[in-house]
Amino acid sequence: MKLTDALTRSSVAVCGILFAAAFAVIQVLIGGTRLLFSLPAYGLLGVVSVVALVSIARPKPTPNQICLLSAAFFSGYVLLRALASPVDYLARTDIYSMLGCLLIYLFVATVFTDSRQRMWLLFFLLALGMVQICVAALQFRDGTNFMLIPFLQRFDYGRRASGFYVNPNHFAGLLEVLGIFGLSITCWGRRPVWVKLLVLYAGAICYVALILTGSRGGYFSSGAGLIVFAALSVIVLSRAGSAVFRRIGGTTFAIAGLVALIVFFLAQQSLFVTERARGSITDEGYNRRPDMWRAAIQQWQLQPTIGTGSGTYLYYGRQFRAEVTNKDPVYAHNDYLQLLAEYGVVGAAFFLIFFGAHLYNGWRNFLRLGPKRVAVSTRLFSNALALQIGALAAVAAYVVHSIVDFNLHIPANALLLAFVFGLLANPGVARESQAPALTKSLMGWRVALAALGIITLIQSIRLLPAEYFAERARVALRDNDPTTSSAFAVQALATEQKNPNIYYYLGRAGMLEGNAATTPDRRAFLFQVATVAFEKGWALVPRDDTFPLELGALYDALGRFPEAEWMYDEAIRLDPKDVPTRQRYQAHLEKWRQTGVAKEADVEVSPR
Repeated sequence: MKLTDALTRSSVAVCGILFAAAFAVIQVLIGGTRLLFSLPAYGLLGVVSVVALVSIARPKPTPNQICLLSAAFFSGYVLLRALASPVDYLARTDIYSMLGCLLIYLFVATVFTDSRQRMWLLFFLLALGMVQICVAALQFRDGTNFMLIPFLQRFDYGRRASGFYVNPNHFAGLLEVLGIFGLSITCWGRRPVWVKLLVLYAGAICYVALILTGSRGGYFSSGAGLIVFAALSVIVLSRAGSAVFRRIGGTTFAIAGLVALIVFFLAQQSLFVTERARGSITDEGYNRRPDMWRAAIQQWQLQPTIGTGSGTYLYYGRQFRAEVTNKDPVYAHNDYLQLLAEYGVVGAAFFLIFFGAHLYNGWRNFLRLGPKRVAVSTRLFSNALALQIGALAAVAAYVVHSIVDFNLHIPANALLLAFVFGLLANPGVARESQAPALTKSLMGWRVALAALGIITLIQSIRLLPAEYFAERARVALRDNDPTTSSAFAVQALATEQKNPNIYYYLGRAGMLEGNAATTPDRRAFLFQVATVAFEKGWALVPRDDTFPLELGALYDALGRFPEAEWMYDEAIRLDPKDVPTRQRYQAHLEKWRQTGVAKEADVEVSPR
């Protein structure tokens, strides 16, 4: 018996360490925005799910079954629709992100239920956040794209801070959650005073760093989270009696007010931040969002019931883009509209059921752990209450932020929200009339957790080598080393033939090597290799205008202008309002004219 208990405790410790490591890995690796950088975290979560089987027979507070069922139906539909999507590789992002979220959610709801363990995880995430904030401070101070890990690169956002993430808006999505949990633990948690002071400091720094991101969506969403936190705190204090309300409430709101004043003062000291905060949705950088939203609605109208499939906004966003949207609309910048466009009314309905079930259960948890408990007890503070208030406020923040950004399509932030919803599904405290128990349903969910973990672990190991070589090919191509790029692309193709990016890297490398070739035969051979690579890549993503554009350029280089004409026609059909595409087409026409070959307007060119 003692051996069994020791083994169980050891497995819990191992799970906790690996669980925290999964969050650390995916946040450090640019938020997991490429599959290569998210697979290690998913693999770790798979290991956690398997190790958790050791404690399968351990009694725990029972999670809300409606919450778990709603999560199962929502995630099940997303996975099935993604598997049936038209582009297999694009769907993988949603498939494995959803699997990772499901593993975290089930683990938190059925195994990781102790409030102290949950708070230790949040302490770790706050500590990791401090490291990210140090990086963010350097980015803001110097206006550089500094990254602590040299082989990781972020987009050029000037002075806007992003930490280890590539996008400041997504870094803001992390900070608004960590900040509200820090504030909630400080005000409502049962921890020593010195611990609360450290947590308060970390939470306040998160809000200061959020300002440095320049994310206006983050400003509004963090405000929404703070409003919900304040409202819930007032409800609890109102049940504690007027004397306690004045004593504790005054301290609580003094702390919140002090944090707000510090943040406001620092914001006013920075002209850059002030200009960002005063910006509106019509400013440059935000004026594209309404056009992207309209494109998502047009995409939804093509297949209203089940949507057009996972990842397909990448293509339909181009097709329906406005003339002024000069940047590639990869995401709709609205999580709700992108869900509707890609997964249809069915997906939106399952999401609303999932969201409503967890919001309702979170509210019930709050009432039980807060107002009702305080009314009959002299104990005002509770770790479980602090976690519930933080979780509800974090959800409120994301409800607002998801209107203008796509944080839930960033794997690191999606996993963090899965943890939050796991808290709402199971507060970790049994009701007074119920002791922790081992039920058949609880064992069933734990078995499902282990099964999903095994699948995720196997797939992560299987896919990782090809993703690694594909990334090496991309980096070599970026560094103008086509020979190395093509070698890595060939290695990637040895185990992966459904990734169109690999064929693109191979084709581009062939073009560059062909341009540098010194003999006609060598040049013709390399161009032929590039042609075959582009054709195979295009076959995987027939709605992507990238490949016909590259083929058009190849045919122009070979003097096969009629075939190039057909390719440019295809590219314009797929992305009719893209200015660079039309410019490349005009350059093609000019080159054709310079050869002295007359172009008949009514000639129809067929593909080879």
